Amino acid sequence: MKITGGCFCGEITYAGEIDEGRVGVCHCRDCQIFSGSAYRLATPMAPDALEFLTGTPSYFEKMADSGKVRKMAFCGTCGTHLCSMPADPKEEGAFISMRIASADQFSQLTPSFELFCSSQVEWQSALEGTHRFEKMPVGT
Repeated sequence: MKITGGCFCGEITYAGEIDEGRVGVCHCRDCQIFSGSAYRLATPMAPDALEFLTGTPSYFEKMADSGKVRKMAFCGTCGTHLCSMPADPKEEGAFISMRIASADQFSQLTPSFELFCSSQVEWQSALEGTHRFEKMPVGT
């Protein structure tokens, strides 16, 4: 599925290709902090499947649970988090984690899995019909 979107202030826009069947909820503590909520919605995509059309994201690096460095892309003006990217996009298994709330097609995308359920807040119920994982599944 083709998606388009951008940051809150409109400085950065993008287009990309995703598998709409692979939209997930992440309950990890990092996503809770970055989103300011109980979870964040994201979808994996191939490193070459995303194109920034206008603007240039700012980046900072963080260590993922896997021990790999992830480049966090965000708008330097309004602060909207757009995605996390692999430090080495050519590495086997490398993927972009697109923050789909910034997509124009957001309301059409339904989560099919939940990650880091071990960090899920107690008052949040499991979403009906999702596959649940305590951490990040191996090979993802």
